[in-house]
Amino acid sequence: MPEIQNLKFTKMLPTQGLEVSALVRRAADTSEGNGFTPQGRAAFERYTEPLAIEQRGGMGYEHELAWVSGVLVGMVETKGCRISMLYVHPEYANKGLGSRLVTRAVPRCAASNSSAKHIFIHAMDGVTGFYERVGFVRSGTRKESAGIFATPYKLALSSNPPRAKLRSASVDFFVFSGTGNTLLVARTMAEALEQEGLTVRTRDLEGLCPALSEVAAVGLAFPVACFSTYPSVWRFIDSMPPGEGREVFMAATCAGLGMRMQGPVRGALLEKGYKPIGAKIFLMPGNYNKRTLPLEKNAARVEQTLQEARFFALDLLGGKTEWSKGIPKLSQLLYRLAQTRQPWDFFYKYICPIAADPEKCVRCGRCAGECPTKAITLMEEGYPAIDAALCQSCQRCVGFCPRGALGVPGKFFEPYRAMSYEEFKRADG
Repeated sequence: MPEIQNLKFTKMLPTQGLEVSALVRRAADTSEGNGFTPQGRAAFERYTEPLAIEQRGGMGYEHELAWVSGVLVGMVETKGCRISMLYVHPEYANKGLGSRLVTRAVPRCAASNSSAKHIFIHAMDGVTGFYERVGFVRSGTRKESAGIFATPYKLALSSNPPRAKLRSASVDFFVFSGTGNTLLVARTMAEALEQEGLTVRTRDLEGLCPALSEVAAVGLAFPVACFSTYPSVWRFIDSMPPGEGREVFMAATCAGLGMRMQGPVRGALLEKGYKPIGAKIFLMPGNYNKRTLPLEKNAARVEQTLQEARFFALDLLGGKTEWSKGIPKLSQLLYRLAQTRQPWDFFYKYICPIAADPEKCVRCGRCAGECPTKAITLMEEGYPAIDAALCQSCQRCVGFCPRGALGVPGKFFEPYRAMSYEEFKRADG
């Protein structure tokens, strides 16, 4: 799914009826098919006149608009627990914008009636498939009203009350990433939060925790490792100052099972006085010893996960996120084990004993400079030497070596990275 750049959302101003009307009519011409009789077409034209749209804005209707580089590309009209219109510019169809508008409309509809159990819409012929894909279910038969054919649908609202909501206007987002998977998720979340008006500063989660802003929420993003996470991440969390009620959320990436490792993280942060508001583990492509990278499978996985990351960021704002308490005893055992050297020593010795190939190495020193645990030093000849007692097997050196000189001796595999080295090093804030 192509990324939509410079996307912004605003409430409709009283004078924007003309722009909204033009968008709706252009989108309807390409999406509604034969759902109108001549009488219905006339009714639709009356409903979507600029003045009619502006007047409904003063009658309890809410309008949210989506803009790309100052151009109106989407809109949704709601009243109470009903979506009355949702349209997307034809050039932006099938790019996730409609889903975003629905996701943003749901909490507004729910807030209008605390006892409501569903959100409703009458979907015209050309868009029933879209509403089914975003979770609506058919609640009646297709009928004609005033010359317009439509099918009723409803979307169930969660019966579980939200635990917490991200209320801070700014976020310090600390990120540790080996080959770029976690950084890609974090940047996607940061962009989604910035589009909602928050200020997000992306910072390195390496070394000890620096001083924290008194007003900013804290985000933590890192990979799952050994069904927990790396010792360097735990050291960072241990070094965090007292939370004093600061909001905190977590995003982790893995290629398989997470074993609810977010539970011990939550416990550690609670003990420090932070307010956990949400955690999620995202599936991303694996980066260990792939003989041949499944490029199409990886691309599909990344595309789906980045969409999930956007929704997770919005869910943090909407109070729809949870933070697992973990699996009793098991997640605590893995948490304690991950903070020792035992799993990492075993992994390096028996699974991924990384070494440099002198014939490929160009002695650029990138690996030593990027190693988060300083496990790589340069010998007199300029070739890297790896200290197995410090290596965490994060694969950063393997993924970003410009000549593919780092790997397991005698074992061919294609190194994985989620982005180029230049993109990995891009300054965020």
